[in-house]
Amino acid sequence: MVKQFNRFTLDYNLSFQPVSIEPMRQTALIVEDDPGTRHVLSATLSNAGIDSIFAENGAAMWRQLSENPDVIILDLSLPDSDGLELLRQLRQQSEIPVLIHSTRSNEIERIIGIEIGADDFLPKPCNLRELVARTRSLLRRAQGRQIASRVEARRIHFGHWTLDTASRELSDNTGKPAPLGVSAFALLSAFLEHPFEPLSRELLSRVLKREYIPYDRIIDVHVSQIRRTLGKQADGSSFIKTLRSQGYVFIAAVETTQ
Repeated sequence: MVKQFNRFTLDYNLSFQPVSIEPMRQTALIVEDDPGTRHVLSATLSNAGIDSIFAENGAAMWRQLSENPDVIILDLSLPDSDGLELLRQLRQQSEIPVLIHSTRSNEIERIIGIEIGADDFLPKPCNLRELVARTRSLLRRAQGRQIASRVEARRIHFGHWTLDTASRELSDNTGKPAPLGVSAFALLSAFLEHPFEPLSRELLSRVLKREYIPYDRIIDVHVSQIRRTLGKQADGSSFIKTLRSQGYVFIAAVETTQ
């Protein structure tokens, strides 16, 4: 009996060895024509646990999208296309987070990039630790949005709009969808969770997991983009009102259904 028990114990231990599961690594698509910059970005992201795939021009970017990257780091000056136009076309079919990384970094370029659908913007050259932090923030935000959608799928109705948290789709009363980037979705969701409550720029920065910088206009640009998407209410007023020196407030009734 003892020998049989020992043999059984041995077989059990051999059969049920613990299996270590490696965490799933996320992938950045680096759209950049300069090989040196691609190498530096790839090495930096790899040290942060983020894999990279590459596209040296716009045509290659469209091909690499079939690999389902988790975030795009986009240069605006590409040999075969303008990065802003690429972004405009991308936003017609995808909500993948986009971080613009470009020498074209004056305020007008930044505003246009965010308005078209970029989630963040960093000039070249930049602090690489900041680039990693911004990239991780976009990845966490996108992942958190997916988890929230699986946990609590809701349809939020306001004015003539409906936001479906499961599909992350904003549509009007005819069913026509309106594109929303990752950052715009996060901000609009925050407004809809707190209608008629003032939300400061600092709080909205935390929604985007960004460090609050008083003179940074990123939040203002995102809010302007949401306003243009939503248009006017039936009485001609905006859905989002600016509160001088305070922030913003969403001024429409909100109804939630499962």
